[in-house]
Amino acid sequence: MINTGPPAGTARGHVVYVSAVSLKHHVVRLRDRGTVLGTRSLGAEVAKEIRASDPAVGALILDFSAVRVASSPFLDEIVCAVRSTIADNPDRYVVSAGLNEDVLDTVQLVAERRGIALAVLQTDRLHVIGGKRHLEETLAAAQELGSFTAPQLAERLELKLPNLHQRLLQLQNAGVITRTDDTSAARGRRLLFGTPDPGELAKSIC
Repeated sequence: MINTGPPAGTARGHVVYVSAVSLKHHVVRLRDRGTVLGTRSLGAEVAKEIRASDPAVGALILDFSAVRVASSPFLDEIVCAVRSTIADNPDRYVVSAGLNEDVLDTVQLVAERRGIALAVLQTDRLHVIGGKRHLEETLAAAQELGSFTAPQLAERLELKLPNLHQRLLQLQNAGVITRTDDTSAARGRRLLFGTPDPGELAKSIC
């Protein structure tokens, strides 16, 4: 189960998120396929739409609103498609939203069986399912910062940079972290990491 409460130690200061408003986004509305999604062949149709989505969009959102039941075979196709589209387009967010408790539990089971971490939006917060607990803790700290450098997040988590970089790579592979070159760096190359504003993502599925 996901802890949907605010993370411990949430900062009270202003959080600078990567705005979903400034990002082009594509929403795959699962309810267009029905409220009970049961067959692998139907999952393959949705997976095809996921893989064919415009690579230029900054966020791909899978909207499960109004879906009552989704079977493991259906979701297996979706999970595999999400993994491949993240691998092909690592510079965009891929988030599932609007999942009821039963669908969320089944997605988590499928993701764990496949060894895949996925990003989900629940009660206006982003979470990671299918991965180890430390990824959820790392994402919570990243959301407190919104946009950050690796040293900033490492200091907050009291981690050494090599260990943090491993976590950041796993979160990027989950579709919930992106990275760009920090143009404000005084010298050399410095990466700037970001998470999307969950409130703005939520508006896109209303």
